[in-house]
Amino acid sequence: MKIKHIRWMAIVGLLAIFGLQYVWLVNTYKLAKESIQFRSNEVFKDASMQELFHRMEELKAELKKKYAVQDTIVGVKVELDNDHDVAESGILNDNANQWLMSNMYVSIQEAVVKKYEVSVSLADLDSIYRANLLMEGIDAEVVCCITDSSGNILKSSRALWMRGNDMLKTRLYPTNCKRTENLQAFIVNPYWVIFQKMTLLLIATVIMMILIIGCIVYQIRIIARQNKIAKIREDFSYALIHDMKTPISSILMGIQILETGKLDTRPEKRAKLFHILKDESEHLLALTEKVLTLSKLENHQLNLFREMLSLRSMLDDLIEKFSAKADKPVHFSLALEAETVVADGEFLKEAISNLIDNAIKYSGASVAITISFISKPDGAVVIKVKDNGFGIPLKDQSRIFEKYERASATERSRKGGASGFGLGLNYVFRVAEAHGGTVEVESIEGEYSEFSLSLPQKEFLDSVEEK
Repeated sequence: MKIKHIRWMAIVGLLAIFGLQYVWLVNTYKLAKESIQFRSNEVFKDASMQELFHRMEELKAELKKKYAVQDTIVGVKVELDNDHDVAESGILNDNANQWLMSNMYVSIQEAVVKKYEVSVSLADLDSIYRANLLMEGIDAEVVCCITDSSGNILKSSRALWMRGNDMLKTRLYPTNCKRTENLQAFIVNPYWVIFQKMTLLLIATVIMMILIIGCIVYQIRIIARQNKIAKIREDFSYALIHDMKTPISSILMGIQILETGKLDTRPEKRAKLFHILKDESEHLLALTEKVLTLSKLENHQLNLFREMLSLRSMLDDLIEKFSAKADKPVHFSLALEAETVVADGEFLKEAISNLIDNAIKYSGASVAITISFISKPDGAVVIKVKDNGFGIPLKDQSRIFEKYERASATERSRKGGASGFGLGLNYVFRVAEAHGGTVEVESIEGEYSEFSLSLPQKEFLDSVEEK
């Protein structure tokens, strides 16, 4: 399955998860709101009764002080609502008690107001209601009001600064039998209260979604990497077979010719054929050794033998080798600040050889290669190999040192590009790493490429001086 299909499936899955999570949160929000609505109604009913009893206690204390008596009884006449018949309506037990208490409450409210002219204290009701809500775990700003039978506000404890639709309101609790005046309370910040109740749920939801998204992204990356590895393996197998096919075919053909005995009487051609067979065998051996060496370098199992090397002598050998084997004109220029370098001669020579080989492969009809040797103040040396070739696109420069990065031999070979399977630059990178140095590239597509191999020297030289 292609990676883009997997990404689309992941996006659809995430949208489905988000949709289900949204429905769940909305339903949870509604349940929390209904729970707060129910509890606020019950709490407000109790608060209004507490305010009534508190008002009656204050009235009692005032009468006691006014008439200078030891004990004062505040008497009210309770009249039940004749419109409700408990027996006929089937109201029994607890429901009957609730009905009686409600009617008694309304009658007491009306009697206190009419007989003693002491109306509801909205400020006291405000504070009692808020305190009772806090005891229930609901921390909210409240406003208590007196309304008419339609719910229109006649009087409030303080100004309502929000629309009624934005507030959670309790039921109407009448203060007289005709229900012309009612008590009602508003919670002015219901959303904040609801979200407080859902805090742990929201935090858990966010954490869960982050984990789900992270896992899906991680899985997609793993799948993409596996696809890339599979493609690399396929291309590497093709490149390896393609690179080995020519020497194996040459060896097989040479053996067949020798078996016929046709060259027994022609020693010059026979010797030339043996030389070709030897070169092709060495080519196969070098190929296998390079792969094995890279594996050892990656696992840090290869011990370097550092020594003082003549850089000019090494470069002269490489220039002679590539000038002889190149199938196009190659011009070399040297700019050496010093003649010697401390490194493992075998690996350094192979690393520089890979850079020169790439410069020739990925250049036009005529190649100009400049090799520079620069000493740095910190004791390190830098070997630079610059060419006038095709250059490297900026988007590819960060990946060219990866193993098998140039292993897409299938497409490259079909277009007539240079063969190989991406071991050369990775070899240079591993050699620099093994020496404790670095390798960098500077390139402009269509103009040039310059590779800089930096090798530290001071540590090795200091150890030699101590010895």
